[in-house]
Amino acid sequence: MPNDPQHQNPQPGRDLQQAQPVLPGQRREPQPPQPPQQQRYAEARAHRIMDRAADAVWREVRDFPALAAWHPGIASSTAHPGNPRVRDLVTTDGIRLTEALHSVDDTLMTLEYGFVAHPFPLTDYRARMEVRPEGDTRCSVTWTATFRPAEGDGAALAAQFEAGVFAVGLEALGARGRG
Repeated sequence: MPNDPQHQNPQPGRDLQQAQPVLPGQRREPQPPQPPQQQRYAEARAHRIMDRAADAVWREVRDFPALAAWHPGIASSTAHPGNPRVRDLVTTDGIRLTEALHSVDDTLMTLEYGFVAHPFPLTDYRARMEVRPEGDTRCSVTWTATFRPAEGDGAALAAQFEAGVFAVGLEALGARGRG
């Protein structure tokens, strides 16, 4: 019986689960396709309460090209020629970066930016700074970033950003304006 489906050979490249035998009276339930393995995002986060008014802190954070004015790990920070929404950075240990400002919200006091050029083993880096009033003379600042690590879960790189960039910067920003 050449046209009998039970005696036909499975076609190469077809779903291998379809090639498994089905006994009489059994019904095979279709299996949903399995999504491709997706690489997870890593997250870095630092938060600090500051004895400074939110408006004063926001003015400094919002001045995107002037990061070197308050971050001790940044040796120079300049607006990219022809585009003030892009800044070129050089860290105190000589690393060169270019970052682009994606959004600024003066009402919510949030700023989002990402890497344009960098030497880090990651992709899709997106960072956010958020300033919140805590009364008239205090504020909280949260600095976060998400990214896809080139390998592994990104925990070590996230820890480097948290301790070596975000926490250090927030400490220095909080100390500005105090005696």
